[in-house]
Amino acid sequence: MALLLAAVALAVAAVPEGLPTVVTLALAVGVQRMVKGHVLVRRMQAVETLGAATVICTDKTGTLTLGVMEVREVWPPEAAHRVLEVAAACCDAELPVQGPGAGDPTELALLAAARARGVERADVERERPRVSEQPFDSDRRRMSVLRADGVLYVKGALEALLPLCWQVPPGVTEALASLAGRALRVLAVAEGRGPDERDLTLVGLVGLADPPRPEAVEAVRAAREAGVRTVMITGDHPATALAIAKELGLLREGESPEGLVHARATAEQKLQIVRGWKARGEVVAMTGDGVNDAPALREAHIGIAMGRTGAEVTREASDLILTDDNFASIVAAVREGRGIYENIRKTLVYLLAGNGGELVLMLCASLLGLPLPLLPLHLLWVNLVTDGLPALALVMDPVPPDVMRRPPRRPDEPMLGAREWGAVLATGLLDACVTLGTFLWSMERMPLEEARTLTFTVLVSCQVLRAFAARSGGLLHWEVGSFNNRPLLAVAAVTLALQVALPEVPLLAAFFSLVPLDAAHVALALGLGLIPVSVLELRKLVLRGVGRAMATPNG
Repeated sequence: MALLLAAVALAVAAVPEGLPTVVTLALAVGVQRMVKGHVLVRRMQAVETLGAATVICTDKTGTLTLGVMEVREVWPPEAAHRVLEVAAACCDAELPVQGPGAGDPTELALLAAARARGVERADVERERPRVSEQPFDSDRRRMSVLRADGVLYVKGALEALLPLCWQVPPGVTEALASLAGRALRVLAVAEGRGPDERDLTLVGLVGLADPPRPEAVEAVRAAREAGVRTVMITGDHPATALAIAKELGLLREGESPEGLVHARATAEQKLQIVRGWKARGEVVAMTGDGVNDAPALREAHIGIAMGRTGAEVTREASDLILTDDNFASIVAAVREGRGIYENIRKTLVYLLAGNGGELVLMLCASLLGLPLPLLPLHLLWVNLVTDGLPALALVMDPVPPDVMRRPPRRPDEPMLGAREWGAVLATGLLDACVTLGTFLWSMERMPLEEARTLTFTVLVSCQVLRAFAARSGGLLHWEVGSFNNRPLLAVAAVTLALQVALPEVPLLAAFFSLVPLDAAHVALALGLGLIPVSVLELRKLVLRGVGRAMATPNG
């Protein structure tokens, strides 16, 4: 019977029963935090992958910029009325007299500028109804509308329109360079006769401003500090793209834009960009909003769809959805992903160290020919109150403040490396030594049941208090003023109170084969429980001091 009890006790000690629950809760908490940060998670595994992202490929308009377009300049100035009239005749957006408009932000800006010059799209539609149209797409890079007056109205990229034009105002190339160099998005407008896009007359250019999001500048900087490259992909002119990239801080002085800024990019090129980064071993996140972006989103490790402007097909292909279409939300999600991974890793170390300590305790007692220090029921209780509740509180830890100042982890890096397994072994041995020493000391001074009760209380105290060392990256949190995990505080207080009260309740004491402890022994148990956490924190203090000494010149 004693052998059977020993076998059962060893089995119970070896298994971290709370592990599946802990991992599930960690991901669930992360998903909840991401929702508050305007990120909807469609696939749970993307949460963990996002923390390892090394490259974020992002659209410019509406993600890095405000997405609120405004016409800043029309060229040539003397033909501004005609330029805007042609542009308004080639729009699908609706701009009512009162209230917000509906449609593409660029077209809304064109209609607003045209209205300021007395041109209303509603009048154009009434007087010259459209006969046919060829919508804009990323391959053609232009849109055309044939109206009842026989005129074909065309707008799009200048490079796409120039080959179709037989009349071009002088100085158009210089005007394009001037507008694009000032970070303006440039649209060319042209007109012709008949349904075919040929023999057109270039009417002029429109320069539109889409200012960078203020928070995007900080987000790009934070991503750079975290070792994450930001790759801007846009349909704008290369000069416009470069100017905005510099405004955002995406390109610093002297840096080459190669690989980081892609202008006039098509859907196929987006797919090739993602594949190129993946071939280099990078973990790629890709944003998109159009139907043509879906293949690139599926190809990336993390596909991110736009929630406001994204097509339904793109959302279906994505892992995450941005509800505010903001690049800063992506960087915040990367931070959250890293925090989730860190919380899971430190909780695993805590759980495995606890079970390792229990296993070593029971094995050593068996090898020394001692009675069982703890019964199987005691170990089940330990796993319930120390493996379960503190571990669940640990995964709710706030994200470490320095997590975005660390480089991304390697994709092939195991969650528990040599450092973590070393911590598991050392911590487990420390717990086992304290509890085994307690059992050997108490056996000489008190009956077996009382010795077990004291050992039982010491083990619970060791593991509960050690949870604070598990969450601390340096000194104890109360020493650095960031003792901010309230669930863990509550769990520790309640668990220790329950443990002290357990032998005092006759029914529970009989069920667990415990006897009441006097106040001196309770104080001793709590004091011994402070040994592992104190040793671990002193070790961190020593290592921090050594690190500072090595970092100091001549130190």
